[in-house]
Amino acid sequence: MAKQEFSQKIDNRYNIAAKHLSEYTAFRGVTDFTQLAQFDPYEKGYSFLCVISLPKFMEELAKQPENVGKRVDTLCKNFKHILEFEFKGLEGLNDIQAETMQITDGINEIQLINKVTQDMSAQVTMEYVEKRGSTLEKFAEIYLTGIHDPHTQAKTYHGLIANGKMAPGVENEVFTMMYINTDSTMLQIERAFLLCNMQLTRAEKGTMYTGTRSDIGAQHTVNLEFNCYPVSGFEVDKAAAAILTTITGVNPIVNDRKLHPEDGSVDGTYVDANGITRNVAKLDSSDYKYGILGYKQGATQYKQQAETSQRLQAYSKAANNLGMSDAPSKIDNFNVDLSKDLSQASDTNTNKPALSSIG
Repeated sequence: MAKQEFSQKIDNRYNIAAKHLSEYTAFRGVTDFTQLAQFDPYEKGYSFLCVISLPKFMEELAKQPENVGKRVDTLCKNFKHILEFEFKGLEGLNDIQAETMQITDGINEIQLINKVTQDMSAQVTMEYVEKRGSTLEKFAEIYLTGIHDPHTQAKTYHGLIANGKMAPGVENEVFTMMYINTDSTMLQIERAFLLCNMQLTRAEKGTMYTGTRSDIGAQHTVNLEFNCYPVSGFEVDKAAAAILTTITGVNPIVNDRKLHPEDGSVDGTYVDANGITRNVAKLDSSDYKYGILGYKQGATQYKQQAETSQRLQAYSKAANNLGMSDAPSKIDNFNVDLSKDLSQASDTNTNKPALSSIG
């Protein structure tokens, strides 16, 4: 007999499977609050965003010579970085909705489902704080006015079309992002959405720069609004699992609710399948290596700050004199690690893998 095939929407090992709850009595009769396994609520608010691609015409502008390319390149890199690393969540994804038909005998009636729909034209909103230099507003202005000049409505790509650098096309004007919703461990996927054909819809060129003296010192919150086509399912969760691994350094594939750590998932680094060392998010603050302690997080990892290191060594010597047995040992080891890390430090590529390379 041929093997039966079932929907991977059901048999999906890349997101969390529901535990068996039917063995508990829950709220029927006496509620047994000593059996906490039956109360395992979904906790909202744990999510990551990965910018898989920026609009092609913006990337092409960033390659242009002299100041134009340099400024756009900086804007693109900063915009991508802010979206990913200052992401606090998004709103606007649409629900699946049932529509019904009516069956009646002229007096009574019933409603039966005859159609199931989901509006796939979503408008998602993300909230960020603008930076000095107006990174978000300037990127949005260049992006929108390149698609259509607000005074002439001409599509210009800011000179790329006129100079034969790029042909016009809507495929050059969209972002692609992966929105990953996790459980409270931030290691296992609840649901992931591939946000396709994203277009930024507003640049706050007017409202951002209006204000009064009473507003002095107030930071400005920007709501970035994107139209998009969200896709979900087995293949999206599979790709999201690979992306989440590069973020946390831990393989999120669930097998009997156990996680399988990847090699190299310590000390804030992760070595991917291509041998590239990447920064990962540290989720345990107890051993986090803050920059002020001699570490610099970023493209170059664990660079020693000589002044801080000298102060730590002085602290270690003083602690020894005071008879502190545990702390000096840890500080000495910490300084040794600093020197070791410094000798091995190298610039690393922190870009996320392209979707086509995700296995």
